[in-house]
Amino acid sequence: MTKVASNQQKNRYYLIAPTAIFLGMLMILPTNICFSEPKTWENIVERKNQFFKKFTNTPFNGKIEVYWPNGHLKETGTIKNGKKDNLWEYYHENGKTKEIEFFTLGKLNGTREQYGSGGQLNIKATYKDGKLDGPWIYIDPYDGWLYIKGQYEHGKKTGTWTYYTILGDIEKTEIWKNGFKKFDSTDAESS
Repeated sequence: MTKVASNQQKNRYYLIAPTAIFLGMLMILPTNICFSEPKTWENIVERKNQFFKKFTNTPFNGKIEVYWPNGHLKETGTIKNGKKDNLWEYYHENGKTKEIEFFTLGKLNGTREQYGSGGQLNIKATYKDGKLDGPWIYIDPYDGWLYIKGQYEHGKKTGTWTYYTILGDIEKTEIWKNGFKKFDSTDAESS
């Protein structure tokens, strides 16, 4: 064999080997990792609080993206083993944030924020294992002033809940324990 023919075989090997390795890796890796594209709800069904690929019993895994007719993003998030997972974001038709929430395999976990169509924060709550647990605030959707501030524990109101006037003065307070109201300052004032 001549030296030129030998070099041509080496060059072919250098071209074929990387291609073969790449194709082999594609066969080993799941295709949803290699070529995952965001999906819409059209090809997914929900059964017993779990999402499945339509016409199958296979739990859906992947990213969801839904758009408004005007092209603005409406909703985006990830589904893992058929359950909402990690960050989910929802948007008003004008493109401004509507809601941000965090999930751990289908259960709300962490901060959840809701916004008005103008972009102003309305509600900020904390969740743990799908239940309200932690600080909770409500901001007036029209004027933007803090209206209610309280606390939840295991899904029930607890501690002091404070209601404010538009000027920021305290309108009333309530004391809650394990979901039951123990004190209301408006009742105390009227007696």
